[in-house]
Amino acid sequence: MSKENLIWHWLSLLTTTMLVLASATPINDANPTLSLKSVFQLILPLKTSHTNDPTSSPPRLSNTLINLPRLPGFEMDFTFDQSKRLRPFEIYQTAIQLMYETVQRGWDEQVHMMVAEQIEGYDVIMLFLNHQSPTESDQLQIGHCVAALYRAIAVMTDGVIFCQLRCHLSVFEKRIGALSIAPLKDSLATTVGGGGGGGGGSGNLTAVSKSNLTLETDVATTATLGANSGTVRDAEDARFSITYHFMGRSITSKEVSMVVLEAMASTAPFKKDAECVELDVVSNTGGSFIVIESLHSSRKRFTYGWATRALRILYQHIIAPAKRWGDVWLEIKYDNVKFGELRMLRATAATRNGTHAREEE
Repeated sequence: MSKENLIWHWLSLLTTTMLVLASATPINDANPTLSLKSVFQLILPLKTSHTNDPTSSPPRLSNTLINLPRLPGFEMDFTFDQSKRLRPFEIYQTAIQLMYETVQRGWDEQVHMMVAEQIEGYDVIMLFLNHQSPTESDQLQIGHCVAALYRAIAVMTDGVIFCQLRCHLSVFEKRIGALSIAPLKDSLATTVGGGGGGGGGSGNLTAVSKSNLTLETDVATTATLGANSGTVRDAEDARFSITYHFMGRSITSKEVSMVVLEAMASTAPFKKDAECVELDVVSNTGGSFIVIESLHSSRKRFTYGWATRALRILYQHIIAPAKRWGDVWLEIKYDNVKFGELRMLRATAATRNGTHAREEE
């Protein structure tokens, strides 16, 4: 392990230990909150080598680390309120919806305010707010939002702290915005965490839903919910369809949720009309991974936009409604012609050790 990787390994271990200890602290009225300051450096291990056979042994995972574009001076200051608990499943669902909405926009695009599309029946709201006036040089951008959302959910998962979160976002110690995750019943004024930098609350509202999202009904399916295989069609474009095949092995729900969130985040720096030749993403725990590939034989161009749409449909319309957490292979089609593939697989002891050997079941 290189010196840099060793440093990040110990920093990650220290952060997780602090969060676990803090989450175990009894909650009391005098001190219900936990604060944690994190200097952001997101590292995603992406590189793999694999075959084209979806039923073959999982790929050998290399130690290569690929970063999202660096965000100079970017810091996040977390404050958790453990007196306001949230359901993990609702956190993951809403975070993936917000990440999907966020990565549709350009990496450097300025953000005034973004609110996750509200999922019917869920008691959670997620939003970003820009604290800067329009004349300020440092502004909240999509890149900051992608990094903050991923890191916030990773910290919640690692520390098992699923509760109200206020995260102040700064560049070189200058506050530029905030991420809030809170119970829906709380007012926006309460959950945003205050102003700072005039004009924060008066920016243009963008990416706010006009109606609730009902996950189980807005995609047509040709299979019984929870079946081993079937086909779903996108309600926005019925010519776009996904045929899925569950392959038998289980993966924990948090592993599935995190690797899908990471896969979406890793598409953010790319234009959505750029061709997605191959995208390999390993979960932050190393317990699962996603491989997305285009088919060069197809006349239809497979782009990052199609990849993110496939990830959203996989999670929101195939896995989550039936709570079917496990290995799955997707055939991604347009006009019933396959032009991309996605595999989500559980990593084995063999793959984590960097070998091609098949794990004994």
